[in-house]
Amino acid sequence: MDIEDDPSALDEDMLPLADKNWDHEKYCKKLRDIAHVVSDLGNKHDVPALLGLAEVENRTVLKDLVEECRNVGVEYEFCHYDSSDERGVDVALLYRRDLFEIQRSRAITPKLDNPTRDILAVWGNLCGEDVFLAVVHFPSRIGGVKFTEHRRVECCNQLRELIDSVKREEPHRRIIVMGDMNDNPRDKSVRDVLGAERNSVNALASGLYNPFAKILRRAYRGSSVYQGEWNLYDNIILSWDFLSDEGLQLSGRGAIFKQNYLLDKKHHPLPTYKGVEYCSGVSDHLPVYVVLQ
Repeated sequence: MDIEDDPSALDEDMLPLADKNWDHEKYCKKLRDIAHVVSDLGNKHDVPALLGLAEVENRTVLKDLVEECRNVGVEYEFCHYDSSDERGVDVALLYRRDLFEIQRSRAITPKLDNPTRDILAVWGNLCGEDVFLAVVHFPSRIGGVKFTEHRRVECCNQLRELIDSVKREEPHRRIIVMGDMNDNPRDKSVRDVLGAERNSVNALASGLYNPFAKILRRAYRGSSVYQGEWNLYDNIILSWDFLSDEGLQLSGRGAIFKQNYLLDKKHHPLPTYKGVEYCSGVSDHLPVYVVLQ
């Protein structure tokens, strides 16, 4: 988030005079840190062709992030729409123009009583393959899983209907879903409603495969920690086409990018803030990724 007050959003806690004392120096450090993670991931494999982002306030932040990535030798463009989320945070897509071309895009508002982040829907071509991307950040668990699950279930139901409609119109188009689902791979919304399967046989029937579903949530296995327990809310889900022998193929399983500089002394993700305490970390979520080749 930037340091400017947006009258239409509840961003008062992320301003220079607020308790968190969010200022220009901290904002610039956050941008540099994210760009460093992207560059570091590129050193491990290749510079990511596609990056799904959550908690994005506006286009200005994305322009600043793209500029920071350029400073470390990474060229990106972005796709973003403002949503009706009350905090003014959205999802966005960063992409490499040399590998990905956008054909069309739109924001899809979840059918919920309370506003939340839109689903970013993008039709494009990735390395010669026509793909449909959905970048998501589903409703949080604040208030308890029992009382909030129905909101994530509805989002997954709506997303599944969207995916099915894309496949009916263009059966050859491959599907990629990425983002913070605020549910684990084996939870109802992801496994049962969206139909993201953990093995290739079932994925052929459901149409969707979750390469993160076999990562067990035990010690140090996940992308975020809440009350001492690891969770894997961050997922990348693929259509079964990526398991075939033709075109782009999934290499291995989903992976979590876990580097020491992203962790605290307990080896948990080091956040930017804990409450109002500035911890100077990159994020309370670790990046997740898949390799296609």
